[in-house]
Amino acid sequence: MYDLLKLIPWFLIALSPDIQHNINSVEYDLQKIASLLSQNTKFSADRLIFFEELDSTNNWMLQQPEIDGLCCITNHQTAGKGRQGRIWTDDRGGSILMSMGWNVDNEYCSGVSLAAGLAVVKSLKELGVEGIQLKWPNDILFNASKLGGILVERSGNKLVVGLGLNYRLENPLMLSINQPWTDITSISSTCDANELLCGILRNMGEYITDCIAHGFSGFVDEWNSLDAFRGCLVEIQVGPNHTIGINRGIDESAALRIETDNKVQAIHTGDVSLRYKTSSAK
Repeated sequence: MYDLLKLIPWFLIALSPDIQHNINSVEYDLQKIASLLSQNTKFSADRLIFFEELDSTNNWMLQQPEIDGLCCITNHQTAGKGRQGRIWTDDRGGSILMSMGWNVDNEYCSGVSLAAGLAVVKSLKELGVEGIQLKWPNDILFNASKLGGILVERSGNKLVVGLGLNYRLENPLMLSINQPWTDITSISSTCDANELLCGILRNMGEYITDCIAHGFSGFVDEWNSLDAFRGCLVEIQVGPNHTIGINRGIDESAALRIETDNKVQAIHTGDVSLRYKTSSAK
């Protein structure tokens, strides 16, 4: 059983006036969230579930019998997951940690993590946060520092999209992270967590539902315009193998196109790491 603070649809809490749940740095106003979310969106207020603590929001979602339109949000993850089995580190109360669910019939849903990144960028831009970029296949960046990450998992017809987004990180333990990172409050002093959460839910519902139904091809130009490493010399690691080449953007299947020796090869999602090389490329 999960040790939880509350397991209540958010709209039930929001019915009581002037209720505000303070989660350390992130302050969620449940009544405001309910008022901002339309019942016509993929993720409505009555399908949002809050936990004080979970091992992993993705794990919890995948254990539910029905996840379509369900969203799980937590204050802290004890076993947060990143790609390739990495650990996702969070500062309790300092991040937006959430997972959203879809039922899918498609055997393979290409580009979901990339579409999710576009949804996050749009949500931040709607609140005046500019300059956000993406790194293939699942990182959200600002000035080459990691702002957030996306983890897509599937079990049968259940598709779960997990998001970890740094909001305000103050714990000294975060200094142990072995890559540059940043948070939203370092970029913008006016980005409201409640409005951002609702924007993410609306845009995720639109972008990913469209991607599942019609494929990723319609998002290629938008994603390439936000690629932090496009035109740069990068290193790709696939298992024990390393490839150095020029990032030529993604194709309609959401594969990364890498130019090596005047040939372009497509790298598909898998155990792939992308690292910026110090040499420039054109």
